[in-house]
Amino acid sequence: MKQVAIIGGGIAGLATAYYLHERGRGAIVCTLIESAPNFGGKITSAREKGFVVEGGPDSFLTTKPAAIELCRALGLSDQLIGTNDAGRRVFVWSRGQLRPMPDGVMLIIPTKVMPFVTASLISPLGKLRMGMDVFIPPRANDGDESLSHFVRRRLGPEALDKIAEPMIAGIYVADAENLSLKSTFPRFLEMEKKYGGLLRGVIAQKRAVPSNGNGKSSNVKPAPSMFMTLRGGLQQMTEAIVARLNHDSLVANRRAVSVTRDGAGYIIALDEGARLRADHVVFATPAYATAELVQNINPTLADALRAIRYVSTATVSLGFKRNELAHPLDGFGFVVPRSEHRQIIACTWSSTKFNARAPAGHALVRAFIGGAHAEHLVEQDDDALAAMAREELRAMMGVTATPVLTKVYRWNKANPQYAVGHQARVAEIDRLAQRAGVSLAGGAYHGVGIPDCIQDGARVAEQILQGSSGAGEPG
Repeated sequence: MKQVAIIGGGIAGLATAYYLHERGRGAIVCTLIESAPNFGGKITSAREKGFVVEGGPDSFLTTKPAAIELCRALGLSDQLIGTNDAGRRVFVWSRGQLRPMPDGVMLIIPTKVMPFVTASLISPLGKLRMGMDVFIPPRANDGDESLSHFVRRRLGPEALDKIAEPMIAGIYVADAENLSLKSTFPRFLEMEKKYGGLLRGVIAQKRAVPSNGNGKSSNVKPAPSMFMTLRGGLQQMTEAIVARLNHDSLVANRRAVSVTRDGAGYIIALDEGARLRADHVVFATPAYATAELVQNINPTLADALRAIRYVSTATVSLGFKRNELAHPLDGFGFVVPRSEHRQIIACTWSSTKFNARAPAGHALVRAFIGGAHAEHLVEQDDDALAAMAREELRAMMGVTATPVLTKVYRWNKANPQYAVGHQARVAEIDRLAQRAGVSLAGGAYHGVGIPDCIQDGARVAEQILQGSSGAGEPG
C-alpha cells in the first residue's frame, strides 16, 4: 500500500485526506500531521451562551460546488442554511456616515440604473465617470493587471475608492494596487474582452435573459443563496471530516520540522523526535512554511514559494442584548474605504446575515482588523483589539452597550496575497513541485475560498490515486 503523509490539517489538508480515504480504500495509507491541537485551520467556530461565533470564514460560495457537495456527502444537508437575502444590504462608511451600496451592484458593476443614479454613495461626477465605461475601448493586452489599475481605467478613481477597494479588502484583505485581477476576478477581464466593457457586458447579459413581457425574466427559478453556512458553524464540516478518518491516521499538536529524501520516498521528522516514512508527501501548509520544509528537496521550489506574501488579520465578535442597540442592523454589514482612515476594515452583522447566530433577544456583530495596510494593529493584545472594535462601532454605529460576549481571533500571516502575475508564478510552482515529486494544496495557489481549497484537495487526491506523482528529481 502507498504511504501518503499530508502536512497541514486545515481544510485543504483535511479534504485531501478525506478524498484519499473515501476513494483509495485498500490502496492508500494516509497520515495527516497538524501543528495545532485541533484540525481545521482558520475554520473554527465557538458555541457559547447561545451564540455561534466564527473565528475565520463565516460561509462559502455556492457558485463553486465543492463545499456544498462535501457537506452533503458528510451528511450535513439538514444543517445547511443560506443568507437572509430579504435583508441583503451592504453599507459603506463614507463622509461620516453609513451609506447604502446601490442595489444591484455586482461587486463593482452597477446592474440597475435607478438605484445607482439616486444613491448618495457616489458623487454625480463619479457616476458620470463610471458611465463612461461604455465608451472606453477594451485593452489590447491580455496580460495580468492589478484590480486598482483595471477599475481606474474602466470606472474611475471614485469607484475604486468607495466600491471596489473596500469590497475586495473584505474578501482578500489585500492591497488593490497589487492584487491580480486575472487570479481573483477573471470574469471582469472576460467581460471586457467579449463585450468591450463592463456595462456593455451587463446590458448584453440582461438582453440574453428571456422576458415574460413585463420586464421580468420568465422560466427562471429563484436563484439559491449565493453564500451558505452550517447551522452550528462551519466547524461542523471539519469535525465531520475528522470523524470519517481513521483515528490512527491523525497526528495533532505535532510540527513537521524537516522533510528529506529516502530512496524513492521521504522521511518526515517531527518536533518531538518521531520520524515518519512516506512514499508521497502533500504540503497543505502556508507557502512560507512549505518553503522551509522543501528546502532540502528542491531549493528552487522553496524560493518560488517564499515569493507569495501573507498578511495578518484579526476578528472581534461582540454579542449584545438586542434592546440595548439603537442601530436597526438592517443589512449584512458595512465596509470601510482605506481613505476614511478608520481602524476596522469591515463589520458583519452576523445575526442579520444568518439565522441561528444569536439567542433570542440578542444580536451578534463581527469587526475585521488588519490586512495589507494595517497589519501592525493585529499585534495588540486581545483586550486592546476588543476595545478598538468597540470604539469604532460606537463612532460608526452609535453602539454604546456593554457586550455580553466578546471573542477575539487573530490570524498571523494567514492570508495569502495574489499579486499581479500570480497565475504565472503558481504555474511555475506547480511545475517545480511535479518535478520534485511532491504535491501542494491550499489557499496560496488556486483560490482562497473554502470551495477552492476543497477542490484543491480533491485534485491532489485524484493525482495520487492515479499515480501521476511520485518521487521526482532533486532541485
